[in-house]
Amino acid sequence: MPDLKLRPIESEDDVAAIATFLADLSLVGRRGLRDDRPVPRSMASLIRVIEGMAEKELGETWVVDSGGVVGMVSADWWWDAMSPWVHVVIDPQHQRHGHGTMAIRLVLDHLFLNTPAHIVQGGVPGWDDEGLAFAESLGAVEMGRMRRVGVREGAYFDEVDFVITRDMWEEEHASRR
Repeated sequence: MPDLKLRPIESEDDVAAIATFLADLSLVGRRGLRDDRPVPRSMASLIRVIEGMAEKELGETWVVDSGGVVGMVSADWWWDAMSPWVHVVIDPQHQRHGHGTMAIRLVLDHLFLNTPAHIVQGGVPGWDDEGLAFAESLGAVEMGRMRRVGVREGAYFDEVDFVITRDMWEEEHASRR
């Protein structure tokens, strides 16, 4: 895997690359978009959403770059900079290569070293076994569930919410040195 870095969304090409992989039907419901409706989305719709994410005032969205665009990470602190909400989405063609793990480590390092964050939160649809396993692999602790946040295949599903505390990050960060 080439060196991985997080960088700002800088061009129309970045936006188009992100929109292209977010259009993949396997990501429906897992795209990390504020209004991630459980339906296929047009490229024009996805581009508008991504452009808005690139310009948001109370958060940040980065390209996950590993010799090209392989994913996207967003962090929102719209109501409390001490507890930002993070979401990582990796292009399905690049999943299972360590990009998501490296991307979340980089964003956690950034948030805990450069912001007042005491906890970093994230949520995973209850039906997303891969996302739940990813959160568990990071050592994230389940902090609760939002009940009946949507309907999938005719049944309600919950969102499982996770947290990584500054103390947890400091312990893991020290072990990586």
